[in-house]
Amino acid sequence: MMKKQFRILLAGAMVVVPLGLTVYLVWWAGGGLDNLGRKMLPGWELPPGVGAVILVAAIYLVGLLTHFWIFRAFFHLIEWLFSRLPGIKIIYEAIRDLMKLFGGEAESMGRAVRYKLPGTDVAVLGILTNENPCGQDAEPPDKKVAVYVPFSYMFGGPTIHVSREHVEDLDMSVDQVLKICATAHTGTATIIRKSG
Repeated sequence: MMKKQFRILLAGAMVVVPLGLTVYLVWWAGGGLDNLGRKMLPGWELPPGVGAVILVAAIYLVGLLTHFWIFRAFFHLIEWLFSRLPGIKIIYEAIRDLMKLFGGEAESMGRAVRYKLPGTDVAVLGILTNENPCGQDAEPPDKKVAVYVPFSYMFGGPTIHVSREHVEDLDMSVDQVLKICATAHTGTATIIRKSG
């Protein structure tokens, strides 16, 4: 009897917890955006939510300006300056690459691969990010490629340099690999290998 009640409770939690956390995170992010937007107009008494609208409108305006060559050149100059400053360069490039990833440019990171650990039957999903990584031998047999291996249930993961012969291309998008890795392959479709 208790087991049945516990299963009912667990079924309810499976619905309520993801929905509740999602609503909370969206509410929290919206509050953060609202506060940032309000700081753009100090001294103004704004109704709740208007700050977020102002911030989104400002970001949209910057996006429009990037379509004009004179502003594009200005933004490239700022980007060039940020990418030359020690310390700031690392932060800026990491955030920029993360934004590209979530902005639909995941394929620019590389391509979906499976890395097979030599001498074992273990394989991990990854993203081949560079065929000729800096600091590695460019000629066989010591030639290595860079493979990013995302961690499950969190951001981050190691970038490993491995022999190309142990890397197999997959008929999957980078987005699919990131989703599968992020959720530890729960509730996802079977991997389809490229033929040939």
